[in-house]
Parts: sequence; C-alpha cells; structure tokens
Amino acid sequence: MEHRHINTNEWTAAAIDSALDRGDLADWRELFAAVERHAEVAERVLRVVSARGPGGASALARSLITRLRPDLSELKAPIKTR
Repeated sequence: MEHRHINTNEWTAAAIDSALDRGDLADWRELFAAVERHAEVAERVLRVVSARGPGGASALARSLITRLRPDLSELKAPIKTR
C-alpha cells in the first residue's frame, strides 16, 4: 500500500492510520494479513485504533483483530469509551 509518502514495507503507526483512514479493500487485506502473521503488528493496530476512538474503522479493525488474534490479552478488556 502506498498513500502519499507511506509504504507498507513496515507497518508503522502512520501506515496503519493511513490504511484505516484512506485504504481500500486491498489495503485492508494487506494490513490484516500482517496482523494475522505478526502479533506486534496486531498490537500496533490496537494502539492506533485506541487513539482514534471507538467508532467507524476503529471498531471494524478491533473486531477483525479479535477474530484473527484471540491470543491478545488487550482484547479481553472492555473498550473504553469517552
């Protein structure tokens, strides 16, 4: 995925935020394939969605991580809402 100056050779917080905000289906597939393969990417996505708020793309991303990475302890805690 390439958005502006961001590419996904490494899923940084900026690349994740860009994919969630402006990515198409192919970008989401690429991101969540990385989530499935690498726990550290899943944890980074969780940090990004926590900073973004509870709705929209964040809710969908959190739900996908729950299905793909049920081993992550952060998912067992309730989602904090403002």
